[in-house]
Amino acid sequence: MSSEHISALVADDHPVVRIGMRRLLESNGIGVVAEAATGEEAYRLYDLHRPDMVLMDMRMPGIGGLEAVRRIRRRDADAKIMMLSISDSDALFSQAVHMGVAGYLTKSAAPAEIVTAVRRVAAGEKHFDTTLAGRLFSAGGESAPRPLLSALTPREFEVFRLLAEGHSVNDIAAILSISPKTAGVHHTRIMHKLDIRSPAQLVRLAFQQGLIAI
Repeated sequence: MSSEHISALVADDHPVVRIGMRRLLESNGIGVVAEAATGEEAYRLYDLHRPDMVLMDMRMPGIGGLEAVRRIRRRDADAKIMMLSISDSDALFSQAVHMGVAGYLTKSAAPAEIVTAVRRVAAGEKHFDTTLAGRLFSAGGESAPRPLLSALTPREFEVFRLLAEGHSVNDIAAILSISPKTAGVHHTRIMHKLDIRSPAQLVRLAFQQGLIAI
C-alpha cells in the first residue's frame, strides 16, 4: 500500500499532539480522515470512516485507549491499530499486544520512525518499540505476559487502571458501559488475583508498573 492511499485516524486528548501528528503524517503523504479526543470518540469515528489504520494514544479521558482498542477490534477484527504511549511500561505494552495492536511506540520515538510504523501497520505488518519488544518477546516467538498484572484479563486490567486513577466502582461502570455489579465483581477479582488488601496498595502497584504518575 503506497502512503498516498493510506487513511489514518489520530486519537489523542491533547490538541497540540493531534495537530503535530496530522502535520507529520500529511507531510509524508498519509491522509488523516479524522481526529478523536477520547476513546469513545475514536470508536465512533472509526466506525464512521473505517480508516486504514488508527494512531491511538494510550491514556485518554473516558474509556481510554485500551478499551477503545477492544471495542474497535470487537467491531472489526481486521482493524489495524498502533498505540503511542508516554510510558515505557511493560504492563501496558503487554496488554496492548495481547489485545491485538499491530504497532506500539513511545512518544519519544523519532518522527521518521512514527511515519515508518504507520506505513507498516497500514500494510498489515507489525512495528513495536525495540526495547519493549525485546523484553516481551523471546527468540522463539511471543512469550507469556510478565508477572503481576499478567494475571488480569484485558477488562480487569482496564478496571485496575481506572481504580488506580481514583475512579469509584460506579464511575467505572458508567465509563465502561457495564453494570455497577459487574464492575464490583471485577474489582473483587482484581484484589484477589493481585493479593491487594487496600486502595493504597493498588495505587502503589499501579505506580510501580508505570500506569500512573503520582
